[in-house]
Amino acid sequence: MNRIIVSVIVLLSVVGIATFSVMSLDASCERLAESLDEIKQTAEAGDSEKAVELTENILDVWEKQEKKISLLIDHGEIDEIEKIIKSLSVYARQDNMERLEEKSSVAAERVRHIKDKEKVSPQNVF
Repeated sequence: MNRIIVSVIVLLSVVGIATFSVMSLDASCERLAESLDEIKQTAEAGDSEKAVELTENILDVWEKQEKKISLLIDHGEIDEIEKIIKSLSVYARQDNMERLEEKSSVAAERVRHIKDKEKVSPQNVF
């Protein structure tokens, strides 16, 4: 009987930790994606001063969120997103709004893909 109780406690603990991890990952990815969307909108508007400011801020957001994301996600995917995010400030300083819009959109899409990839669903299980 004690083994069953211990097993149930361990199972509930694992489910609780996994649920908390997925919720934390969702929140981190959404914050990051929203910041990237804001950069895209600024690029569409052609506001280069605000774009430079936002691209510098996104690096701080990335550093904070990357720590949480890297615990649960393939590092190859994280490295690719990080490379794109670091390139955004270059495009903003060069006043290359088309490229900034494109790359911020790609980065936001990849960040949202992380959320979708980690959700518990039949597509992800099988």
